[in-house]
Amino acid sequence: MRVKSSDLKSHMGSVNAVLGEVCHLPTSAHLLQLDELSVSAASSAVSLEVTNDLGSIQLAIPLPIPDAAQPEYWIGLHENWRYVNRRLVEFVDCGLRLFIGTRAESPVQVMRLEWVAPSLGAGGQSIYTGGHAGHPHWHIDQAALAGPNDYWRTLDALTQPDTIEGEVEDFDEVSVQASSKRLGGDYSWMKKLHLPARARWMDQNWDGRTIPGPHQCEPQSLDELGSWWAGALRYLATELS
Repeated sequence: MRVKSSDLKSHMGSVNAVLGEVCHLPTSAHLLQLDELSVSAASSAVSLEVTNDLGSIQLAIPLPIPDAAQPEYWIGLHENWRYVNRRLVEFVDCGLRLFIGTRAESPVQVMRLEWVAPSLGAGGQSIYTGGHAGHPHWHIDQAALAGPNDYWRTLDALTQPDTIEGEVEDFDEVSVQASSKRLGGDYSWMKKLHLPARARWMDQNWDGRTIPGPHQCEPQSLDELGSWWAGALRYLATELS
């Protein structure tokens, strides 16, 4: 997607307004900043420095969950463009990261939503990173699997074969620790698992090989990208609530 560079400011303003709505902050607040051709959260009284899955520091905006005074969910987002010429810019990628934790706990990233533009191959074919991977797509980060003993105990119980009828299983402290050790392995491979956020499989039968597939696309206009941002932000806030 290519657009006029002069249109980026109004586009950022529309995304900023939705972010303010979702975070229960004044829609006039400057929550986003445009630095050259990169959009990201701006430094403000409400933003917080967090460490993302790449080990980089970025700013995140609090969601008012459970309430505005004690936010436990934070949103970090970005959008990148590059110059085609002095007047036109080309979409590169964008993404949303969800962090969980209070200000005092150093929130950790547990989920991300990304949309990456393809490169052009021979014959002008669109080639997306990850081969057949979905674009846009969700990622569940490995930190999302960490939890208290009750969580591990419940997960272990659900994944074990059914016990003999009438048998009462006692989850003592030793079994809980064993469950945590058995299930708390290396889940870094999950960072490579792309869960499509826009798949047209109901309209197009994918053979599992052909690419681009019906789960791979790029935004066609700033209006479409703005609508996508609005829907993603509102949906995530609604689900978390």
